[in-house]
Amino acid sequence: MQLSQAEITQQSQQKYLVSGAVNFSTVPDLLRKSSGFLTAVKASDNGKITIDLSQVKECNSAALALMLEIVKFAQQKNVAVLFENLPASLLTIAKAYGVENEIRELCK
Repeated sequence: MQLSQAEITQQSQQKYLVSGAVNFSTVPDLLRKSSGFLTAVKASDNGKITIDLSQVKECNSAALALMLEIVKFAQQKNVAVLFENLPASLLTIAKAYGVENEIRELCK
């Protein structure tokens, strides 16, 4: 995978992994893919998923927008989303935008 690419892959029934560079060029594809798997979440999944960001190699404010859009779409589908392993740079961006507390509430 090139650094200018990002991917979201299913790790288990309720866990997904984001890897690569999460930026303005990769977020539209990640958002499309995430809306696909959120639509497929079944009642047997307890309506909860976890998104692991440990393999994000670089990110900018687009990553923050991606997280918020995923949560918004998930709420429409009655799915709870938790994020884990946020990159430190993403928390710095969230703090700069004044949404650090909201982002921390979405994390394990």
